[in-house]
Amino acid sequence: MDLCTVISERYIPQAINLIQSYKVYSYNENIFVYYFNTSIDKLEIFKKIFGDQVKLVEVENKVEHAHNPRVFFYKVYAINDCLTNHSGAMIYSDSANCFIKEAKNIEKDLIDDSLFLAYPYEKLTNQYWTTEKCLELAGSIGAEIMPQYWAGFQAYKRTPKNIALTTEMYDYMLNPEMALPDMSVKYPDGKDSSCIEHRCDQSILSILIHKHNRHQSFDPIKNSKYGDWQTFVEFDREYNHDFDNMILSPRESKFNNFRFLREEGYKNV
Repeated sequence: MDLCTVISERYIPQAINLIQSYKVYSYNENIFVYYFNTSIDKLEIFKKIFGDQVKLVEVENKVEHAHNPRVFFYKVYAINDCLTNHSGAMIYSDSANCFIKEAKNIEKDLIDDSLFLAYPYEKLTNQYWTTEKCLELAGSIGAEIMPQYWAGFQAYKRTPKNIALTTEMYDYMLNPEMALPDMSVKYPDGKDSSCIEHRCDQSILSILIHKHNRHQSFDPIKNSKYGDWQTFVEFDREYNHDFDNMILSPRESKFNNFRFLREEGYKNV
C-alpha cells in the first residue's frame, strides 16, 4: 500500500521521520507528500533523501479556508486526490505519526476495503464534536449519536464506494458552513449546546461513515496497533493501552522520536 501524508513547512521533519519509518517497517511503495504554506526550496530535502520515490503535490487553494492549519481541508484534499488520481491502495497518516513495528499486513485489517478507527466512548460521539449546522447540512439522520472516527490514520483501496465517500468528504469540506469553525472556537453553537468544538475533517469523516453505512466497530486489537491511545487516556483514566502490540505511534514529538533522522545523520533538519 502507498503512503499519503500532508505537511506545512513546520512538519517537514516529522514527515521525513514518518516516511523513513514507513520504508523500514511498512510496504515501501509510492509516497505522496501533499504540501501547503511551504517554501519550494524547503521541499528539496525530500528528493535529497528519498529521490523519486516521493511525489510532491501542492494542495490547491480552492477555498478561503483551504490552507488554514486548524480546519484540515488540506488533509481531505490529499486523501481524495491521492485515491482518485494516483494510488490503487493507500495508507493516509498524519505526518506526526511514526511506524515503530512491522506494518506490512494492514490490508488484512481492512473492512469493506477501508480502515476506520472508532472512538468507543459516549463523550466522543459526533454531538459533542460537530456543529448543529454541519449535521443538518449533511442530512444524516442519527449521526449525532454515532462515534467519531480518528482522522489521523485511515486506509483505502481504490473502489467506487471509497471514491464516492472521499469525494463527498471533499465536497463537504469545500463548504465553510460544514468545514468551519476551526478547532480553536469553543462551544461554537453556544454554551447551552452539546457541541464542545467542531472537529472539521474528523467530524465530516465520521458523519459520512454513518451516512454511507460504513461503520467499523471498535476493535481493541486494531486499536492497539494503530489507534489514538493519547485521546483514550484523556477520556478514560482506566484505559490501559497494549503497547506491546503497537505498530503506529500517534503524534510523536519532534524532539522525542526522530530516530530515523538521527540514524541517517540528518541532525539539522
